[in-house]
Amino acid sequence: MVLGQPDGRPFPRCQGTPRRRSLAGRDRLLAMLVLGIETSDRPGSAALCCDGECLAEVPLELDGLRHAQALPPVVASLLADHQIVPGSLDLIAVSHGPGSFTGLRVGIAFAKTLAWAVGCKLVAVDTFEAIASETLIDVDTLWVASDAHRDELFVRHFSRKVDGRWQPDGDHSIVPCHDWCDARTIEEVVVTATPGLLDRGSEPVRHRIVSDRPRPGAESVARLGYDACLAGAADDPITVEPLYLRRSAAEEKRDSLRPDG
Repeated sequence: MVLGQPDGRPFPRCQGTPRRRSLAGRDRLLAMLVLGIETSDRPGSAALCCDGECLAEVPLELDGLRHAQALPPVVASLLADHQIVPGSLDLIAVSHGPGSFTGLRVGIAFAKTLAWAVGCKLVAVDTFEAIASETLIDVDTLWVASDAHRDELFVRHFSRKVDGRWQPDGDHSIVPCHDWCDARTIEEVVVTATPGLLDRGSEPVRHRIVSDRPRPGAESVARLGYDACLAGAADDPITVEPLYLRRSAAEEKRDSLRPDG
């Protein structure tokens, strides 16, 4: 894949001190250039990080274009603004769900293609882990919840580790909104982008709702991908797929129309 600048001109070559490409092990990884991509929800974002520090994070907003149309030119502008050629990227970290079916497909397809084209590593990051990592609240446990439609929620529970990072306690779940909300207590913290969804139980909301920055950002995706890469994790660009907790409504409708459906 060749990314040009928005005006069609090629990228300028990197300037300044050459990056440490001859180093090995942890010292080599500390010099990583990381592109983070988040498309699980609108508007989505892209971020560029180096040595674990974010250089810039930009929304995927370009004259009202959708993810599929905005992502390539926004990433091209982001790299050009920092005089980075795509081949200089060491890692692409991409949010892989749960989230919007269309958004995840677009983000994953772009990340896979670019990683394969430039030969860099790829790490798929759990969207809910990215959301949890952005929660600035002094608690030891929390829930992340998002709208699964059909009066249901996607939820996952997290506990804080000794180093302050959030660790998922189990897998994602799809739960009935009313029943799940009724089961929460005043001590529990729920992080969500749509607090109104949690006010559907038979009793008034008893849990604490946090929505300071509930939608995941590409910077958090890049940081989590960077940490995973330091720990030796990487995904195969050929096989990595979006994390769909169930089939889309269109797929279910299609199957219901089949003679044997």
